Amino acid sequence: MTDKERREILADEWLMVRHSGEIPEITLHSSFYYLTEDADGPGLILSEEESSSLKEAALARYHEIILRDICVENYHKTIYRGVRRTLYNWQRCQAFATRQSMECDELRETAAQALLLFLQQGSHTAENNLPEKFINCSMKELEELTVELGLKREQLPANIAQFCLTVEIAGKI
Repeated sequence: MTDKERREILADEWLMVRHSGEIPEITLHSSFYYLTEDADGPGLILSEEESSSLKEAALARYHEIILRDICVENYHKTIYRGVRRTLYNWQRCQAFATRQSMECDELRETAAQALLLFLQQGSHTAENNLPEKFINCSMKELEELTVELGLKREQLPANIAQFCLTVEIAGKI
């Protein structure tokens, strides 16, 4: 295999991981398996740099899907999953980053600011552009997310509880 062929194979796998679905870690491990162990794969021994590039692509995908669901502009789009999914994806991202010895501090700050903006914009447009209960989780779950993102309850709009679901929905999305 030439260097060019190797770079092309790795670039294709990077694209698949970076633009994967809702759980990028699964795509990442599938990619590692294909590249290194699959009988139909190229049988590569990945360098640390190559492995890191793929892991960073998975982390970037987590960032994208976390921010996607706390953006008012996405609310009426089919890609939107809601604040509850942001909580679950944040927890998945944190677990992934811990397993891979990676950091999410930059994302934490970005997501915290995006969440505050989403809540402020949403509370101003609820019942006009958005339904009154535009936050698809309970206040307890919203507070859990705010704590995980390093925010304090006092930073949230004062009336935010009225826009949350009144009960927690069993099970994770």
